[in-house]
Amino acid sequence: MLGIRKYSDTQLVEEIQKGNEEALVSMYRNYYTMVRNFILKNNGSDEEIDDVFQDSLIAVWQNVNKDDFILTVKMSTYLMSIVKNLWFKQLKKKHRFTVVEDGIQERLVYEEPKSSAYDAKVIREMVAALDETCRKLLGYFYFDQLENRVIAEKMGFANTNTVKSKKYQCFKKLETMVKENFERDDLL
Repeated sequence: MLGIRKYSDTQLVEEIQKGNEEALVSMYRNYYTMVRNFILKNNGSDEEIDDVFQDSLIAVWQNVNKDDFILTVKMSTYLMSIVKNLWFKQLKKKHRFTVVEDGIQERLVYEEPKSSAYDAKVIREMVAALDETCRKLLGYFYFDQLENRVIAEKMGFANTNTVKSKKYQCFKKLETMVKENFERDDLL
């Protein structure tokens, strides 16, 4: 890393806002392994890592340069949230999806649903059991495919970070309900 300075999160934001591309080079070197490991653990290949990482760095650059930008988490956390969103969108387009949380890997392969009236009923019951905010938020995100900014406006949230946080909480509620009501063999 000769010649490349290591920046604090605050310095990274300041340097990006000044237009200093060295800050992005520093981010690339410091976070590449983390991004690489995430993508490889989530059904990715070496060829896909650079594209997703570069798109994520561009998004960071653009977002940091917005007038209302405030970094409320560590830069690595912020970058990884962008990486995850871009990667999951890419997986969805390719009809393959993998989730790795807390070191536990669950592989979900998208297939055309073989739905039955029973399956639809179970899904409706679980979604109905969520509070209205979660139902709306998940519907806007997964079915209407609205951007977090639009969801924040529609639901009166302060910003996109609130949307991301609430979406995660809602998804975890749904995940808990599934785990409470089903065994692994029921789903496979």
